[in-house]
Amino acid sequence: MPQEELRLGETSFQTGTLCTDTNIYSCSDDLFNIIEYVAAGQLFPNAPFGNGKGKTVWRKITLATDGSRKTFSVAKTAV
Repeated sequence: MPQEELRLGETSFQTGTLCTDTNIYSCSDDLFNIIEYVAAGQLFPNAPFGNGKGKTVWRKITLATDGSRKTFSVAKTAV
């Protein structure tokens, strides 16, 4: 039985773009990956980092059940 894991979709949406598909989306900077629920008809929000004024790219989170498993961390570690 395949194991379900989250992965980032290929399509991206800019801050301020109208969402057409209610789903969970992710954006990131050098320190964090942010996960947020965005409903259809809402605009994609500014990035929560940078005092919430930053423009960013949002990517849809999907389930990987086809064996191409990918993971990502919500908090990144600086070296």
